[in-house]
Formats: sequence, structure tokens, C-alpha cells
Amino acid sequence: MVRIFFVIISFIGLINAQEISSSVSTKNISITESIIFTIKISDVDENPSVDISKIKDSFSIISGPNIGSEYRFVNGDRTSSRSISWTLIAKKHGMLEIPSLKVNIGQKTLITEPHKIQVSKQTADQATKDLFLEVKVSTNEAYVGEQIKLTYTFYTRVASKVLSTEFPEYNDFWVEKLFDPVGIQFTPESWTDIEIDGYNYKSLKIYEVALFPIEEGIYNLESMIMKIETKNKDSSFNRLFWDDPFFDTFSQRTRAKLLVSDPVSIEVLPLQNIPENFTGAVGDFTLNSSLSNSNIDEGSPVVFKVTLKGEGNLSNIGRPKIVFPDDFDIFEGETKIEKNITDDFSGLITWEYNLIPRKDGSYIIDSIEIPFFSSDTKSWKKALSKNINLNVNKSTIFDISDKEILNSNSNLIRYIRIGEQNWISSSKFKIQNSIFFILFIAFILFIIPYFESSFRNLRRYIHQYIKLNNALNNSLKNLDLSHSIYEDGIKIIKKYFNQKNILSSRNIDITSLKSILKDKIKSNDFDAISKLLDEFQAKSYSQLKDDKDEENIKKSLKKILKRIDEYV
Repeated sequence: MVRIFFVIISFIGLINAQEISSSVSTKNISITESIIFTIKISDVDENPSVDISKIKDSFSIISGPNIGSEYRFVNGDRTSSRSISWTLIAKKHGMLEIPSLKVNIGQKTLITEPHKIQVSKQTADQATKDLFLEVKVSTNEAYVGEQIKLTYTFYTRVASKVLSTEFPEYNDFWVEKLFDPVGIQFTPESWTDIEIDGYNYKSLKIYEVALFPIEEGIYNLESMIMKIETKNKDSSFNRLFWDDPFFDTFSQRTRAKLLVSDPVSIEVLPLQNIPENFTGAVGDFTLNSSLSNSNIDEGSPVVFKVTLKGEGNLSNIGRPKIVFPDDFDIFEGETKIEKNITDDFSGLITWEYNLIPRKDGSYIIDSIEIPFFSSDTKSWKKALSKNINLNVNKSTIFDISDKEILNSNSNLIRYIRIGEQNWISSSKFKIQNSIFFILFIAFILFIIPYFESSFRNLRRYIHQYIKLNNALNNSLKNLDLSHSIYEDGIKIIKKYFNQKNILSSRNIDITSLKSILKDKIKSNDFDAISKLLDEFQAKSYSQLKDDKDEENIKKSLKKILKRIDEYV
């Protein structure tokens, strides 16, 4: 009993003997300096686990955790301890705190003490150090969607080599890279000579981005962190220092150093009095529109292009709102963006439309208006295009109904002419037959007005009958003739349901198409069609083609249409 009591006392003493301490290498640093935070636990043989997520609010972790062990034997008694350390960089200046952290050892939890760190701004003396990292921001105040340019430059007066770079993340911005060092091999010619406050430096642009804020608010951007290896100055080194300063083989007298750019704070202001037809353009732009052909026959397609050119958030601008003539079938085409990133983010965006006029006549496509928020004047402006004239000639062969039937490669109508033609001379007609023929024609012309409406209805009925019964054949043949199911699939589906009188027009978007089909076809067929429509829309302009995959999709769509045709 006594032995058990002493064992329990010894065990309790062992647990209570575990001690925890934490420390920092310094409590006063500048924004460009790092500190080492260390946690030490005594009388422990296993590695503890620490949740340091609270630290990341104020500090960036450069390295760690680095774990060390220590064993001692004193008068035959063995003691052990564990230490964990991290190298930290402050994200902002001011009085920052490393909060109390929970350290788990098995089933036991220990708590560290908090540490306050005074972080000062970069001073003028520090700005004239041997090497530093600078960030330049085009503006600290911008509107939603307005471009903000950040440029990071490395300056040095000693032989230096970049070991690693930690690039910032801009979670609340649309980001376009203007200069990215990834994949670039720097040479001595990449560096630029510059004088700062009487000191000669070598400078190298490290990174440059254009940011486009998505929402209003105040944002504190992360700093860029670089790990540099430098070579100590050697007074016995007589040759010209800058002969080969950055890419020579370093001597043994080297040391690593961390460089941190100053933090950047940006205030994003909301856009006010937004026009109804605003599609997201912020910057400075001009607008132009054009037709591939201004003189065509009815039923012939023509490409209409709208091009917005300028400097701003090109990738975030939606299609303009355009009112086309009522007699046109409209199909949205490609959206092309050409970027020029030599300086600010500029270029042009082109929206294409495929137009098919269904009636002859002279048409005017009215001037298009795209409102944008000007970065220069901080006010609303409009980019306007000119009116476009289009002349549509009447077809002299067929009317619109005949052309649709014949162009569909119908199997229901065949025109066959067999044998040689016997031409009859008018001299063989006798006078009696001529008089009878003229009277017969006059009688026909007399009674036609009484049956005109009946003939028109009969013709319309026949046309609808042919159209309904030929819809599946047309779709199957169009699938066989298609060179790209991703480009033609949506059109084929729309045409099929239009010929089945489920759609009143083919000039509708996919969302409207799905809404109509949902109540017209069975749920399993609707799910299959919806999946294909989404896939066609996503890949319609992809340049990656897989012929085997397209053939499988064609077979699948044929089965679905055949299944639907049995009950629609």
C-alpha cells in the first residue's frame, strides 16, 4: 500500500515537473525585419503539437516549425526537453501581439504566455541599407473595378542572389500579371543602375500586377518576402566589384537575409449612380462595330462584331445590350480578348454575333452604347459606335417556307425527271384549242379568289406536317454533317424543338430553352439534354478537340432525340 502511494506521488510530481516557456528573439523590430518565436517544454519525450493559426493574423511565417531535442544526465538522473521555433515577419506596423497558444502533449494541454512586439515603419536610415525591397502602388484609393498597379523592385549595393520569393495573395481582387519572373532567366544585363540619395544601386524588377477590386472596403495587402544570399565585402578583393556581381560563384563568406516589402493599404470606393445598361466597364474605352458583309441575300448569315478598345478591366466586362431588327435570328458568337501588358493593362475585347435575316429590305443596326466609369475624370462616360446599314436582297427562287423545307435535305419530297424532254412548237396548236385554253385559264383566274384562303390553309397544313415529321431526320443528318458537335449541338437541339412546334423561335438563350423543355419532355430526357447543353456551351470555343469523344456525344444525342420523338 505504501509502495503504491509513493508511485502515485512520483507520477504526480513527474507531471507537475513539466514546464513550458516561450520567448522571442527581440521585441522591437522594423517592418522589414524578422523575429524568432520559440516554445520550450521540459521533461517530455514526445513532440508536442501547436495550433499557430492565431499568429497568422499579424505575422507571416517564413520558416518553421523547427523542432529541437535536448537530453541531460545529472547525478544519474535523465532529463529531456523539446523546443519548437518559427521565423516570423510582421504584416503591418504598430504594437502587435503573439497571443497565448495551446500546446498539446498527449492528453495534456499547456498554455504559452503572450508576447507584445513593437513594429516600426522603415526609417530613412534603413532605406539606404545595402539592399532592400520596394513596392510602388499607382493609387491607394480606387473605385470598384478600377485598375491599381503594384510594382515590386529589388535594390542592392552588394553582390546578391535571390534564393526564394514568397509572392502575396490578393484574395479580394481580380488579378492580371503584368510581369512574372517565373520561367525567366535573369542575366547581368537584366539589372539597372540607379542612384538613390547619393548611393549607387543595382535594381531589378521582381514582380508587377494589375489589381481590379471586386467590392468596396479597406484592404491591407500582404507584403512580398524574399530570401537573399549576400557576399560580405572583402577589402583584399581588388578587381572591379560589379564585373560579375550576381551570378558568380560565391565564396564561403556568405549569409542569408530576409527582405520584406512595406505593407500596402487600399481603400475601395463604391460606384454611384450606375446606369441601367452598365456591364462592368471601368477605365477609358472607345467602341467600334462592323459587319462582315453589308449586302447579302435573305437567309444568308452575316457576322456582326462589336469591339471595345482601351485601358481597364477588360476581363470583367459583359456583353453590351444590343437591340437588333425583329426580322433577324441572332446567335451569340465568340468573345475574344487581346491584351497589351507592356505598361498598364490595356487591349481590346470583341463580341461576335451571327445574324440571319429572314426578310428582304434595308436595315439599320442602331448605334451601340457602353457606359463606363472613367478612371481619369472619376465620372460616367459613354463609348458609342456608329449606325450600321445592311441591305438584304430578296431571294428570287423560293419563299421562306419553301427554302426551309428544301434546305433541310428532306426525304419526304423528291423531284424526278426521267427521259428526254419533248419540246412542243406553238405552231401545232389549232385555233380552237387556243380559244378553249384561254377560256379555261380565265375561268380559273375568276374562281381563285374564292378559294385563296382554303389553299393558303392547306399549304400551311402540309408545310407543318412535313416540318413535324421531318424534324428528327433533319437533326440526325445535321449531326452527321457536323464538324464540331460543341459548336453545332445547341443549334441542332434548338432547330429540332422549333420544328416540333415546342419552340416558337430559335433565338433564345439556354436558360430559356431549359425552362420551356422542362414541362414538355420527360424528366430523364430533360436531365440528359440539359447536361449536353451545358457541355456544348462550356466547350463551344475550346481549341482542344477529341474526335472520339465527339462521336460518342453524337451517338448519345441521337438516342435522346429518337427517344423524345416517340412521344413529342
